Amino acid sequence: MSVAVSALNGMSAKLGESLQYRGLLRNLLARDLTVRYKNSILGFLWTLLNPLFQLIVFTIVFQVLLPQPIEHFALFILLGILPWTFCTSAILTSIHSVVGNVDLVRKVYFPRDVLPLSAVLACLVNFVLALSLIFVMLPLSGLSLTPLALWLPVVVLFQTLFLAGLGLLLAAVNVFFRDTEAIMDVVLLAWFFLTPVFYPLQVLFDKEVGPFNLGRLMHVLNPMASFISTYRLVLIDVSPPDLAFLGRTFATSIGVFVLGYIVFKALEPRFGEEL
Repeated sequence: MSVAVSALNGMSAKLGESLQYRGLLRNLLARDLTVRYKNSILGFLWTLLNPLFQLIVFTIVFQVLLPQPIEHFALFILLGILPWTFCTSAILTSIHSVVGNVDLVRKVYFPRDVLPLSAVLACLVNFVLALSLIFVMLPLSGLSLTPLALWLPVVVLFQTLFLAGLGLLLAAVNVFFRDTEAIMDVVLLAWFFLTPVFYPLQVLFDKEVGPFNLGRLMHVLNPMASFISTYRLVLIDVSPPDLAFLGRTFATSIGVFVLGYIVFKALEPRFGEEL
């Protein structure tokens, strides 16, 4: 018990130090947002145009070439595309956040965790902006906002916490093993097909893998499946989420963040010599 308390106190102290550099975090966040659309004519409009182009592609594939009986299809797909794009962009940018700032890491002292955190927060800003499309699509789909939409900020918060934990973990590992980025490209492709981005989660519940039900397995092992399902549940199905199920997902998010932060801070003193 005393070891656990000591570890928590140490983590709190380090988080407190990072918070003292919130000005640097804001500057890095502004830089990440500016660089992303530098020399782009449409700028932040690409935050809206990218998911719309993806929606057109998915519509052609799954409503024209391979028709799927999915109600409110456009809204259904957007609620898969947007959280998944947030996931992939946050992971891929945070992986490179430390090795991509070699000069800064070598020459200036600051808590290095602000680098992956600023990358994830920049992706969060784009995600929140893109979510405005949902509020346009709702009335076009014959649906309206209900009090269940108040779950959205909560789900977004825990998805961000989950991705920040992954970002911290992968950014640290990438300093020592530069193959991490290439490996994650393959992992993300497999993860995409195991996440209900373009199909209902119920499809997985109809599949068995040995003694396991694939849908239940994804609920346990794939937080992104849970997040996307919850977005659809509160906005399209207008049903309250199962609190036990959601609690497990939120606990997983906190666990991943704590693990990522601990690993990052443990490896941080060796970044200078490795870079």
